[in-house]
Amino acid sequence: MGLLDIVRRFAPRRAPQALQAVGPGASAPRYTADALAAEAHPSEAPTRDEPVACRFFEYATGRACLGQRELGAGEREVLDRLDRVLEDPGTIARWIPRPPAVLPRLLACLRDDDVSLREACGLIRADPYLAAEILRLANSARHQHGAPVTELERAATRLGTDGLRRAVSSSLLRPLFDALRDPLLAPALPRLWTHAQTKGGWCHALARDGGVDAFDAYLAGLTHNLGWIGALKALGRDGPGPGPAASYSTEFVLALARRSERLFACSAEQWAVNDALTRLGAELRECALQDARDALARVLYRADERTTQELAAA
Repeated sequence: MGLLDIVRRFAPRRAPQALQAVGPGASAPRYTADALAAEAHPSEAPTRDEPVACRFFEYATGRACLGQRELGAGEREVLDRLDRVLEDPGTIARWIPRPPAVLPRLLACLRDDDVSLREACGLIRADPYLAAEILRLANSARHQHGAPVTELERAATRLGTDGLRRAVSSSLLRPLFDALRDPLLAPALPRLWTHAQTKGGWCHALARDGGVDAFDAYLAGLTHNLGWIGALKALGRDGPGPGPAASYSTEFVLALARRSERLFACSAEQWAVNDALTRLGAELRECALQDARDALARVLYRADERTTQELAAA
């Protein structure tokens, strides 16, 4: 079966349009000059008194965050469980999915403009579905320049270094957000991925003004929500039941958000995907994203706020 046959065969299984709109091979109209100008002046954008973490939690889970209610026993148990996980970094891999081992190898091949396309394409070709996705993106409307390409090397050239890196990262990370058998986590995963893709797009758009590499920013945005997978796993085990009436205190949600951030931070250090993500993990292990001074962390913070504002209001 040829690569184009694989593309045709699996075309119906592509992500919904809402997810594709911010992918590396599609247009992203929300990242316009006007939108970026509005982001530069957040006071002009609509705001709510509710903390961003609570708006994100309500968007992702569909559960309410109820003001200043005191921590409940179940909420304390969730936080204690996560604290025990964070005290033993060796156990984090059981809570946070790990990117495929081929990702850092591919990114190393594509580190700069003098890429080894032959080596990179060899790694991509070993995964027929990844190869098919690269061909699909290269033949998409945004990259269509003449006859469709059928060779992987030509597809990689058409996407360019930055486009190829984003396509590879998005394709390899998407399965980490697949549904799991968990009453709370499974319904949240599609929204976590939508948020991650949108945040990656905003990170990429804001990177230049933030003084960071655009792809490093994109990768940070794409992986940041993986920490929430571990946090919501713990919540599904020890929190209130899956009924629609389940709700949580603001204090708990803010504490859960910080632990999800630390789960991401410790994982990013262990993954060693690239140097920028490892440094980001080291900083976020010690301080909250909103307090971080690293330029990449500041871009990620702005992108996270903008993404939550967009999606929670939709």
